[in-house]
Amino acid sequence: MDSFSFSSASVLDLQDLIFHFEKVRVKLEEKNQQNLISFHDTYFLITQTVFSKIGTGFFENDENMIVFVISFAGYYFDALDQFFTGENSSLAWQFLFKQSEKNHFPRFVYLLLGVHAHINQDLSLCLEDLGFGESFKNDYLAINEIIKGKLAQAISQLKEKSPILKLVLETGLFVYQLPMHKFIVLCRNLAWYKSQSGRESVLAYA
Repeated sequence: MDSFSFSSASVLDLQDLIFHFEKVRVKLEEKNQQNLISFHDTYFLITQTVFSKIGTGFFENDENMIVFVISFAGYYFDALDQFFTGENSSLAWQFLFKQSEKNHFPRFVYLLLGVHAHINQDLSLCLEDLGFGESFKNDYLAINEIIKGKLAQAISQLKEKSPILKLVLETGLFVYQLPMHKFIVLCRNLAWYKSQSGRESVLAYA
Protein backbone atom coordinates (compact mmCIF):
# COMPACT_ATOMS: atom_id res chain seq x y z
CA MET A 1 0.00 0.00 0.00
CA ASP A 2 1.33 3.43 -0.95
CA SER A 3 1.88 5.48 2.20
CA PHE A 4 2.85 8.65 0.34
CA SER A 5 1.23 11.85 1.59
CA PHE A 6 0.91 15.03 -0.44
CA SER A 7 0.97 16.95 2.82
CA SER A 8 3.85 19.34 3.56
CA ALA A 9 4.32 17.92 7.06
CA SER A 10 7.68 16.33 6.19
CA VAL A 11 9.08 19.44 4.46
CA LEU A 12 11.58 21.09 6.81
CA ASP A 13 14.22 22.63 4.55
CA LEU A 14 15.07 23.41 0.94
CA GLN A 15 16.22 19.90 0.09
CA ASP A 16 13.01 18.45 1.54
CA LEU A 17 10.96 20.86 -0.53
CA ILE A 18 12.69 20.07 -3.82
CA PHE A 19 12.38 16.34 -3.15
CA HIS A 20 8.70 16.73 -2.29
CA PHE A 21 8.01 18.68 -5.48
CA GLU A 22 9.64 15.88 -7.47
CA LYS A 23 7.77 13.14 -5.63
CA VAL A 24 4.43 14.93 -6.02
CA ARG A 25 5.12 15.26 -9.75
CA VAL A 26 5.56 11.49 -9.99
CA LYS A 27 2.35 10.87 -8.06
CA LEU A 28 0.34 13.30 -10.19
CA GLU A 29 1.61 11.48 -13.27
CA GLU A 30 0.64 8.13 -11.79
CA LYS A 31 -2.85 9.47 -11.11
CA ASN A 32 -3.09 10.83 -14.68
CA GLN A 33 -3.58 14.38 -13.41
CA GLN A 34 -2.17 16.16 -16.46
CA ASN A 35 -4.24 19.26 -15.86
CA LEU A 36 -2.88 19.67 -12.33
CA ILE A 37 0.63 19.04 -13.64
CA SER A 38 0.27 22.20 -15.75
CA PHE A 39 0.35 24.30 -12.60
CA HIS A 40 2.71 22.03 -10.70
CA ASP A 41 5.50 22.20 -13.28
CA THR A 42 5.27 25.98 -13.52
CA TYR A 43 5.28 26.41 -9.75
CA PHE A 44 8.24 24.05 -9.37
CA LEU A 45 10.21 25.90 -12.06
CA ILE A 46 9.69 29.26 -10.37
CA THR A 47 10.52 27.81 -6.95
CA GLN A 48 13.77 26.28 -8.21
CA THR A 49 14.73 29.61 -9.76
CA VAL A 50 14.05 31.43 -6.50
CA PHE A 51 16.28 28.93 -4.70
CA SER A 52 19.04 29.44 -7.27
CA LYS A 53 19.16 33.11 -6.23
CA ILE A 54 19.75 32.31 -2.56
CA GLY A 55 23.27 33.32 -1.54
CA THR A 56 23.88 35.42 -4.66
CA GLY A 57 22.87 38.80 -3.22
CA PHE A 58 19.70 38.88 -5.31
CA PHE A 59 17.54 38.98 -2.18
CA GLU A 60 18.03 41.31 0.76
CA ASN A 61 17.22 38.62 3.30
CA ASP A 62 17.87 35.02 2.22
CA GLU A 63 16.63 33.50 5.48
CA ASN A 64 13.24 35.17 5.23
CA MET A 65 12.95 34.13 1.61
CA ILE A 66 13.65 30.48 2.48
CA VAL A 67 11.04 30.54 5.25
CA PHE A 68 8.55 32.21 2.94
CA VAL A 69 8.97 29.82 0.01
CA ILE A 70 8.72 26.70 2.20
CA SER A 71 5.70 28.04 4.06
CA PHE A 72 3.92 29.17 0.91
CA ALA A 73 4.44 25.83 -0.83
CA GLY A 74 2.89 24.13 2.17
CA TYR A 75 -0.50 25.59 1.32
CA TYR A 76 -0.33 24.01 -2.13
CA PHE A 77 0.74 20.59 -0.93
CA ASP A 78 -1.85 20.58 1.82
CA ALA A 79 -4.59 21.48 -0.69
CA LEU A 80 -3.51 18.53 -2.84
CA ASP A 81 -3.54 16.28 0.20
CA GLN A 82 -7.06 17.40 1.08
CA PHE A 83 -8.20 16.70 -2.47
CA PHE A 84 -6.75 13.21 -2.69
CA THR A 85 -7.92 12.22 0.80
CA GLY A 86 -11.44 13.51 0.21
CA GLU A 87 -11.26 16.38 2.69
CA ASN A 88 -12.63 19.86 2.04
CA SER A 89 -10.18 22.42 0.71
CA SER A 90 -10.69 26.14 0.10
CA LEU A 91 -13.24 27.14 -2.53
CA ALA A 92 -10.58 28.31 -5.00
CA TRP A 93 -8.77 24.96 -4.84
CA GLN A 94 -12.05 23.05 -5.00
CA PHE A 95 -12.93 24.88 -8.21
CA LEU A 96 -9.59 23.97 -9.81
CA PHE A 97 -9.91 20.32 -8.80
CA LYS A 98 -13.48 20.02 -10.09
CA GLN A 99 -12.67 21.68 -13.40
CA SER A 100 -9.54 19.55 -13.76
CA GLU A 101 -11.62 16.39 -13.43
CA LYS A 102 -14.08 17.64 -16.05
CA ASN A 103 -11.12 18.14 -18.42
CA HIS A 104 -12.91 20.61 -20.69
CA PHE A 105 -10.46 23.55 -20.63
CA PRO A 106 -7.13 24.11 -22.38
CA ARG A 107 -4.09 23.42 -20.18
CA PHE A 108 -3.17 27.09 -19.84
CA VAL A 109 -6.55 27.69 -18.18
CA TYR A 110 -5.75 25.08 -15.52
CA LEU A 111 -2.42 26.82 -15.02
CA LEU A 112 -4.23 30.11 -14.43
CA LEU A 113 -6.74 28.47 -12.10
CA GLY A 114 -3.82 27.13 -10.09
CA VAL A 115 -2.27 30.58 -9.97
CA HIS A 116 -5.60 32.02 -8.86
CA ALA A 117 -6.05 29.45 -6.10
CA HIS A 118 -2.51 29.61 -4.76
CA ILE A 119 -1.97 33.35 -4.98
CA ASN A 120 -5.43 34.81 -4.37
CA GLN A 121 -6.33 32.20 -1.76
CA ASP A 122 -3.05 31.35 -0.03
CA LEU A 123 -0.48 34.09 -0.50
CA SER A 124 -1.94 36.78 1.75
CA LEU A 125 -2.62 34.14 4.43
CA CYS A 126 1.00 33.03 4.25
CA LEU A 127 2.33 36.58 4.57
CA GLU A 128 0.01 37.26 7.50
CA ASP A 129 0.97 34.03 9.27
CA LEU A 130 4.67 34.83 8.92
CA GLY A 131 4.18 38.44 9.95
CA PHE A 132 6.22 39.72 7.01
CA GLY A 133 5.70 43.43 6.47
CA GLU A 134 7.37 46.27 4.59
CA SER A 135 10.89 44.99 5.25
CA PHE A 136 10.08 41.99 3.05
CA LYS A 137 8.47 43.95 0.22
CA ASN A 138 11.56 44.39 -2.00
CA ASP A 139 12.30 40.65 -1.95
CA TYR A 140 8.62 39.89 -2.52
CA LEU A 141 8.53 42.13 -5.59
CA ALA A 142 11.81 40.67 -6.86
CA ILE A 143 9.98 37.39 -7.41
CA ASN A 144 7.93 39.16 -10.09
CA GLU A 145 11.13 39.56 -12.10
CA ILE A 146 11.95 35.88 -11.68
CA ILE A 147 8.49 34.96 -12.93
CA LYS A 148 8.91 37.28 -15.90
CA GLY A 149 12.22 35.68 -16.82
CA LYS A 150 10.92 32.10 -16.55
CA LEU A 151 7.38 32.38 -17.82
CA ALA A 152 8.23 31.61 -21.44
CA GLN A 153 9.92 28.38 -20.36
CA ALA A 154 6.99 27.54 -18.10
CA ILE A 155 4.45 28.07 -20.87
CA SER A 156 6.50 26.05 -23.35
CA GLN A 157 6.15 23.07 -20.97
CA LEU A 158 2.37 23.07 -21.34
CA LYS A 159 1.05 20.05 -23.19
CA GLU A 160 -1.97 21.59 -24.83
CA LYS A 161 -4.59 19.14 -26.05
CA SER A 162 -5.79 21.23 -29.00
CA PRO A 163 -3.65 21.14 -32.20
CA ILE A 164 -4.56 24.78 -32.79
CA LEU A 165 -3.37 25.85 -29.34
CA LYS A 166 -0.23 23.78 -29.78
CA LEU A 167 0.50 25.74 -32.95
CA VAL A 168 -0.16 29.05 -31.19
CA LEU A 169 2.15 27.97 -28.40
CA GLU A 170 4.93 27.11 -30.84
CA THR A 171 4.62 30.16 -33.08
CA GLY A 172 3.17 32.89 -30.88
CA LEU A 173 4.42 32.43 -27.34
CA PHE A 174 3.85 36.12 -26.61
CA VAL A 175 0.09 35.53 -26.99
CA TYR A 176 0.29 33.56 -23.75
CA GLN A 177 3.24 35.21 -22.06
CA LEU A 178 2.39 38.90 -21.72
CA PRO A 179 -1.20 38.63 -20.45
CA MET A 180 -0.28 35.72 -18.16
CA HIS A 181 2.57 37.69 -16.58
CA LYS A 182 0.30 40.69 -16.05
CA PHE A 183 -2.31 38.45 -14.46
CA ILE A 184 0.19 36.87 -12.07
CA VAL A 185 1.73 40.19 -11.06
CA LEU A 186 -1.72 41.70 -10.48
CA CYS A 187 -2.68 38.75 -8.26
CA ARG A 188 0.58 39.01 -6.30
CA ASN A 189 0.18 42.76 -5.82
CA LEU A 190 -3.39 42.31 -4.58
CA ALA A 191 -2.25 39.56 -2.20
CA TRP A 192 0.44 41.83 -0.77
CA TYR A 193 -2.05 44.67 -0.27
CA LYS A 194 -4.55 42.30 1.36
CA SER A 195 -1.95 40.89 3.75
CA GLN A 196 -0.79 44.33 4.85
CA SER A 197 -4.35 45.65 5.20
CA GLY A 198 -5.15 42.73 7.46
CA ARG A 199 -2.12 43.42 9.63
CA GLU A 200 -3.06 47.10 9.93
CA SER A 201 -6.60 46.17 11.00
CA VAL A 202 -5.25 43.87 13.70
CA LEU A 203 -2.87 46.56 14.98
CA ALA A 204 -5.64 49.15 15.00
CA TYR A 205 -7.70 47.07 17.41
CA ALA A 206 -4.81 45.68 19.48
